[in-house]
Order: sequence, then C-alpha cells, then structure tokens
Amino acid sequence: MERSLDIVILLDIYGELLANSQRQAMDLRYNADLSLAEIAEELGGITRQSVVYSIKKGEQRLFELEEKLGIAKRLRTLSGELEQAMELVNELKQEHSDKRFERLGEILGEVQRGL
Repeated sequence: MERSLDIVILLDIYGELLANSQRQAMDLRYNADLSLAEIAEELGGITRQSVVYSIKKGEQRLFELEEKLGIAKRLRTLSGELEQAMELVNELKQEHSDKRFERLGEILGEVQRGL
C-alpha cells in the first residue's frame, strides 16, 4: 500500500492518541491536502519547520503504534477474508436457490461496510 494511504488509515485509527499539534498538522496535510505554508498559517502562523517536525513526529508515532498494536494489519487481513467469504457466498447463491445465502451475503456486505 502507498505510504500516504497507510498514513491516512493509521491517522484514522490512532489519530486521537497523537499530540494535538501533530494530529492537526497531519490532518491538514493528508486529509485536506494543504501545503506546509498553508498548514503553518492555519495553525496560527507557526513556522513551516515546526509543521514538518509535527508531521514527522506524528508519522513516527503512528507507525510505532501500529507496530505495537497491529490494528490496521488486522483490519486488512479481516477485509481480505471477508472478501473471500463474500465470493464464496455469491458462488453458493448461484448454485442454490436458498434464501439464506442471500441473507448471509447481505450480512457480510454490512460487515464489510463497517470495516
């Protein structure tokens, strides 16, 4: 997965565990796609170097948290397994007219949207 996409996912999962300045700077950089100068202005006129420092420290912290807790990795694994289960249910629905397979597919779809 692309590094910036990884960071966005980690920010969604662990963002509340970051220092407020790190979370704000990273949110503006990765979710709002602002430049360093725009972020510096948005955060009250701090220097661009302070923004870079906050972002780098935040990234480092996110990767440390993921290494220790592994939530994003588990979500990716679960998502892949869920996709396989949905494919199997779709095959079974085609082979059998049992409405329970349709309902199972609906339930799996709801779970997948929840991830």
